[in-house]
Amino acid sequence: MRRWEADAQGTRDAATLLPVAAAFLFLPPFLLVFIAPARVAGIPLVLIYVFGIWAAIVFSAWLLARRHARTVEGASDAADAAGQRLPGQH
Repeated sequence: MRRWEADAQGTRDAATLLPVAAAFLFLPPFLLVFIAPARVAGIPLVLIYVFGIWAAIVFSAWLLARRHARTVEGASDAADAAGQRLPGQH
């Protein structure tokens, strides 16, 4: 039963750090590395970086949401098995 509690905490920690990491990756020192006259398939490198980071953030948020839903579902199943109610349940 302790396993889902640890996973819930880890998921919350990752969800807290995701926007911080996203903001960090969009800071000028990182963007300046990719602002160059280089192009990949005719697309400026900085656009590939910005949209690549954006896609990675969206995908990571989706994975975290799925993991959180499974964690909450597991917590309610464990509480039901123990005959307890979680906060917010009626």
